[in-house]
Amino acid sequence: MPANVSPGSPIWVDLTVQDLDAAKDFYSEIFGWAFTDMGPEYGHYHLIRSGDSDVGGAMRAMTLEGPAPDMPSTWSIYLKSVDADATVRAAETAGGQVALQPMDVGSLGRMAELTDPAGGRIGVWQSYDFEGFDLPLTPGTLAWFEVMSTDMRAALPFYEHVFGWKPAYMGDDGTFIEDAGAQTTAMYATNAPGAAATAGICDAAEWFDASQWRLYVSVEDADGTAQRIVERGGAVLDGPMDSPFGRVVTVADPEGASFQI
Repeated sequence: MPANVSPGSPIWVDLTVQDLDAAKDFYSEIFGWAFTDMGPEYGHYHLIRSGDSDVGGAMRAMTLEGPAPDMPSTWSIYLKSVDADATVRAAETAGGQVALQPMDVGSLGRMAELTDPAGGRIGVWQSYDFEGFDLPLTPGTLAWFEVMSTDMRAALPFYEHVFGWKPAYMGDDGTFIEDAGAQTTAMYATNAPGAAATAGICDAAEWFDASQWRLYVSVEDADGTAQRIVERGGAVLDGPMDSPFGRVVTVADPEGASFQI
């Protein structure tokens, strides 16, 4: 069953690549994912599943004019909206930019793409017939989402205003910070307190030249999975390292689309 997520929470992800067949082979070998072609009506967009769970979608890099060989390969994240048009209007008043105006995707839903005030690109998804991914937290499914922001203090109010986030600030040890004074210097916040949290934002100006959203895929063996990724043409970008929540590796597929395991 699709995740029963609240508005403002991640609801879907897309993989955009130049060589879709090669990407399907890579991710199938690494995570055991199955890909289903939606047919010409949807531009041969592919649904990704892990066992019985919907994970996301995959497509060739395209524009309205045709193939886009210069478009970088990337993972994109969409946040849930009950009214995509209203979300776009709110983004414009909160200092964001509209990268893609709202448009219907057949009977599945309505989408848009925004850029937050710090440059983080984020999608918007309003469900019609399609409710989004599943989050059973089993190996091969998605586990977490966050924006690594070059200006967290500018970006966080945007997500509060546009997506209804209620920030809960977190210390380096993974515990939530209650002291209001300490919150002003915290480098991480989730979009809700405690178990209600579904995404986060990190003050990443020290490590990143540009803001970016990223996703985590759940695996049983982070080190072993990272090794297989390298053996199949991908790369390890950072880690492995231990965190308060588990062992983490930043990796990239053979086309350079980065993600976390």
